[in-house]
Amino acid sequence: MTTEVFYRKWRPRTFSQVVGQEPITTTLRQSVAQGRVAHAYLFCGPRGTGKTSTARILAKAVNCLEPQEGEPCDGCAVCQAINQGRFLDMIEVDAASNRRIDDFRNIRDKVNFAPSEGRYKVYIIDESHQLTGEASNAFLKTLEEPPGHVIFVLCTTEPHKVLPTIISRCQRFDFRRLSSEVVAGRLNRICRDEGIEAEPEALRALARAVSGSLRDGENLLEQLVVSYGSPITMTRVQELLGLGGTEDALSLVRYLLKGNVAEALTLINHAAWSGTDLRQLHRLTVEFLRGVLVYQCGAGETLDQPAEVAQMLEGLAKTAPMDLVVRALRKMGEANTRHDDTFTLPLELAVVEVCGEEEMRSSPTEEQAPRPRRSPGQAAAGGEKAREAPRSAEAASPPPKPEKAPPPAAAVPGQEPPLPVGQWNQVVKALSRYKGKRFMIGPLLRDCKSHYLDGDSLVLSFSHQSHFERFKEEMENPQCRRDVEDAFAKALDGKYELRAVLAEGNSGNNSPTSHSPMVRTALGLGARILEEKEDDE
Repeated sequence: MTTEVFYRKWRPRTFSQVVGQEPITTTLRQSVAQGRVAHAYLFCGPRGTGKTSTARILAKAVNCLEPQEGEPCDGCAVCQAINQGRFLDMIEVDAASNRRIDDFRNIRDKVNFAPSEGRYKVYIIDESHQLTGEASNAFLKTLEEPPGHVIFVLCTTEPHKVLPTIISRCQRFDFRRLSSEVVAGRLNRICRDEGIEAEPEALRALARAVSGSLRDGENLLEQLVVSYGSPITMTRVQELLGLGGTEDALSLVRYLLKGNVAEALTLINHAAWSGTDLRQLHRLTVEFLRGVLVYQCGAGETLDQPAEVAQMLEGLAKTAPMDLVVRALRKMGEANTRHDDTFTLPLELAVVEVCGEEEMRSSPTEEQAPRPRRSPGQAAAGGEKAREAPRSAEAASPPPKPEKAPPPAAAVPGQEPPLPVGQWNQVVKALSRYKGKRFMIGPLLRDCKSHYLDGDSLVLSFSHQSHFERFKEEMENPQCRRDVEDAFAKALDGKYELRAVLAEGNSGNNSPTSHSPMVRTALGLGARILEEKEDDE
């Protein structure tokens, strides 16, 4: 003998029992009381929010023998027949399995028959977004002008897939996702009526886990009762839902925001070895990073978190830079852990992308370490000292191996570039997608023949006049100049004013080829003219 599951046993039977959808139920109750019931309704919203239950209550209300201000009495013969699923004038159609044109031609032929038991025949079409195009078109005329004794209620979780011509013929009601407080309150009432002991915090955790779906919450509550019995504790909820990774997720957030890549990777691998669900760890990490960002924006009171977790998130929000939090949230959100809960690579890559660069900046290698600021006079003096070194020292040490590829910005004689090749390339890459008013900055910088310091100015020498003029045009925009100078300031460990010059012997505008619109477009994207050949006459 089977028992009735919670979500069916505790399904609402009147409008007043529907939780979290008061604007909708109030409107429907008033329309029934005033006799102004529409011929077609569209109920749309997330799963488990009461769409089909409300449709059944509407069918009960319009056919009730003793309605009370639009509410069904829930005691007459019609109400009892609907509750027991034996009312002939309420027809439920599953559009997922009855989606063909022949199925709706059959409905079109039957709507003209008068009701058997009540005043109205009510057709509830569930998952109506799955109707085929042909079935929808066949249904249109009947939906627009049905007989006076027929009411259609279309229920769907994806209203954007329903034909606009169908939506325009219906009164639309959007069911909203239920808040965790509403779900927890409903679960608490079920526990009280069923004689189940439950910790309030356990029910709140259960409500947060179902993301606004009351039906999912009722199903999970029944699983807890079957698995553990009474009482329902926070520990048992965590065991059932795999929520034991809260501490790991908070630790991972701390490591991310401190740029500690080694500890973050160690935590992820230990979690995988211990059998933790990495998808749950990923979800909680993203949720907590979002919480830090919300606190930084001054809206922390809107978060639904336990007091101790909220306190930790608020503390992190006070110390972490907002741009780091945003980058961490974006990179962790892009990690794909849906297909395998034991594969660590997506989370590891996200961690390296978030905090690997921060850790490298905090302990730069000798090659990456920024050079001290020096004026051109100091650079020249350094060059003189290098030239005065004894030649015997050169002979004692082997000559350095040449670079495989020439650097993008070479040195000017007597003027040492302030950035080595690696750091110059990093700055260019950082600006590769930055667009001024008209041009991308990164491709323009790749045309730099050299760069050097001149007092408080960083001089950029361009090899092509078109790039030189475009860069100057973009630097006339104060916001663009400020952003580009800030990028160089981070690499140079100091603020310099940018100055663009044209390298000698590289006017770049004497060639007829450079006047071609296609060539100019290519040059603006970073291309270079290597060789020009004239056509044979």
